[in-house]
Amino acid sequence: MQILTIEDSLIWDEFVDKSPYATLFHKWGFLKTIEKHTGYTLLPYGMYVQEKLVCIFPVFLKTQYGMSVMFSPPPGTGVPYMGFVMSSDYDGLTQSGKENRLKEITQEITTAFAEFSPIYVSVQLIPAFTDIREFKWNGYLVEPLFTYSLITDAPLDDIFKGFSRSTKHLLRKVIDNKLTIEMRESTDLLPLCEILSKRYEDQGLRFPLISMEYLKDLLRLYPDNIKLYYVYEGDNIIGSDLAIIYKKKVISWMGTPKPNVSLPVNDFIFWELIKIAKDANSAFVIGGADTRQICSFKSRFNPSLETNYRIFRRRKTGAVAEWAYLNVYKKTSLFKCCLFQ
Repeated sequence: MQILTIEDSLIWDEFVDKSPYATLFHKWGFLKTIEKHTGYTLLPYGMYVQEKLVCIFPVFLKTQYGMSVMFSPPPGTGVPYMGFVMSSDYDGLTQSGKENRLKEITQEITTAFAEFSPIYVSVQLIPAFTDIREFKWNGYLVEPLFTYSLITDAPLDDIFKGFSRSTKHLLRKVIDNKLTIEMRESTDLLPLCEILSKRYEDQGLRFPLISMEYLKDLLRLYPDNIKLYYVYEGDNIIGSDLAIIYKKKVISWMGTPKPNVSLPVNDFIFWELIKIAKDANSAFVIGGADTRQICSFKSRFNPSLETNYRIFRRRKTGAVAEWAYLNVYKKTSLFKCCLFQ
């Protein structure tokens, strides 16, 4: 196996489009937008067996004060997972063949990382890939992460019946027109960012996204895959959601904080997105299953729980930087010199 950096966007995106493991977050334009707005350097690694591209692995590098950190994905992007993507022929390999390929990929990428002597490496893998043994055996630490997924193969009425009693009761009020709210598509990101900023400010937290310009660029690049929705009561916006539609998945990506009204806004948003997923013969994916305060609401829609993994390595200085990021930078805007941002 040989590892190279890929500079041809057509080769990269052709691989992403064909791989059953790839997400919109792996697309070339998405990665370059992250690079543009974060100040990290994109390292678009590709692994080849002879001349066949069998794996891509986007990694982001930042070096400050003589110290380097590497992420996939970087913080501040709102991207829940990234990491490596296998080619479409991976599933056809024998178990022995899969394990040998993973062994080679782990060795190649670890050697590539070592060229930068990073004090910290963090990779959040996609839910569809759970065999992280080779990384564990090569000294990486492992953290399980969780998300929700709802398969929409069943009739819509049967999906509805699976919701909790309270959720069905609230949605019935909307379905029976006892509550007059509606969801509309938009391209205006300002209300979304204002809603999110206010919600984080109320909790004493720093707004986690890089900037509104970052989201604007992504919307311009992927108008068919990134959809912005607002919930209206009359002319007033009372809720929002930024969704990703790609490869048989409709992902509630960001923008559904608890509304400042008593109406079932987020219940309604999820119901509308489930119907969109049903029409597209896609699964509905809900993030936030790692957060105790909000997972109880999301589980009321009767989704399945999926596991993905974060693999990471750190030196002592990397552990200090990680602590600073988790305990200072994410909670305030004062820690401006942190390597992670």
